[in-house]
Amino acid sequence: MDVIRVGKSRSIDRAVGDTPLVRLRRHAPRDGAQVWVKLEYLNPSGSVKDRMAFAMVDHAERSGALRSGMTVVEYTGGSTGPALALACRAKGYPLTLVTSSCFSRERLELMEAFGARLEVLPSVTTAGATPADFEAMTKRAAELTARPDHYATDQFHNQAMVEGYRTTLGRELVAQIGGRIAAFCTGVGTGGTVMGVGLALKENVPGCRVVAVEPAGSPGLSGGAPGPFKIQGLTGMAVPLVDRAVVDDVETVDDEQSLAMTAALAVDEGILAGISTGANVVVANRLAQRLTPDDVVVTIAVDSGLKYLSTGVFGNTTEQSSFTDRLG
Repeated sequence: MDVIRVGKSRSIDRAVGDTPLVRLRRHAPRDGAQVWVKLEYLNPSGSVKDRMAFAMVDHAERSGALRSGMTVVEYTGGSTGPALALACRAKGYPLTLVTSSCFSRERLELMEAFGARLEVLPSVTTAGATPADFEAMTKRAAELTARPDHYATDQFHNQAMVEGYRTTLGRELVAQIGGRIAAFCTGVGTGGTVMGVGLALKENVPGCRVVAVEPAGSPGLSGGAPGPFKIQGLTGMAVPLVDRAVVDDVETVDDEQSLAMTAALAVDEGILAGISTGANVVVANRLAQRLTPDDVVVTIAVDSGLKYLSTGVFGNTTEQSSFTDRLG
């Protein structure tokens, strides 16, 4: 680890990573495996996506696809937006993000705070995000990318971020907790996190199960019908990067469970994270119940709960915490 001395400094990309791993006490099974959570919201933009944003931009620069004076384009409803805005600002590239009004106000404001220009498309329904919202964002991003001197990071097809997660987040988990990891789970947005970490674990922890988490309201990876859901950051679709040779299982989680766990984690564990983190922990507990106390299940606190204050998820936390306790 670098030692920072007075008079020395390093760029913001060097501040990404080396996040803490903490064990859940109240919201883990009493007789099952331990549940550990990697606090990725402590990265500079407030999410795990800082890792993939810098990996994508760095790779594009090295390959010559991204050059000075070009504008970066991406579509996002999750934490990719703020992370990519941070990376582009650090690297000196203008960024246009295509997003939707179905996502929380704080997310959109955070993207702008880091210097991104937003195109906010109207949401298809008031019930939450849908695959149709992502299709509309994809179409508009393609139109922008066709302009001269525009470059699309194309997060849903970008293998550079999978490698970025493998060599940073995946290796950190192996170093922090080693061969004790019996299972790892995380939600699928682009699929980059589950694939990158999954590859690192398959290489270093034989027998570790890698589990993808998706919304019950839109179980695309499970072959179900698309629909609305409220777990912001997940896509609810079968995405190109997910390779079932690496991902052993897919688990679905419903909105109510995810929202309740999100609130309970803040009150009872001191983890103020977003809704997809609640979904992750619900599934991590399921996996832990199937294992022994000598085993370890690891998941990700994906992003900061500060992005979700306007959603009301942290309201009436006593009732929500009790509800989560009843989940087992």
